[in-house]
Amino acid sequence: MKRSRSSLFILCIVGIFLTVYGAAVILRLIFGGLLLDGGLTNPNYSLLALLCVVPFLFYLLVSRNDVKKINEVILTSGLFFILLFLYTNFILVLALTENSTEIANRLLIIFPIVALLLVIVIHFFQSKNSRWKEMK
Repeated sequence: MKRSRSSLFILCIVGIFLTVYGAAVILRLIFGGLLLDGGLTNPNYSLLALLCVVPFLFYLLVSRNDVKKINEVILTSGLFFILLFLYTNFILVLALTENSTEIANRLLIIFPIVALLLVIVIHFFQSKNSRWKEMK
């Protein structure tokens, strides 16, 4: 499927919001708990999603690669981010006895940094990997 930059832009935003809110809904249904106090109406969920989508959108806007390579980097790093995000949320919901604003603030810092590191690592891996070089 051929994608343009604008469709990747929308895909990034929708994907991260679905990941953040989907993880919250799944955790609520399975374990009866949420990561952040206040339920799904907590604005920190939206802020977390917006902060996590920034590295993907920044790479999309700044990268000089063609759309196919950008698509590969964003989808690969997005998949790894989803796996890490879901795993971390499950562990935190099971292990935490109380939710606090301090924990929420740490999550608002850590998850966007992880997303940024994943985009950077996958970008450099793509440029060094021989499989991707053969696709040129």
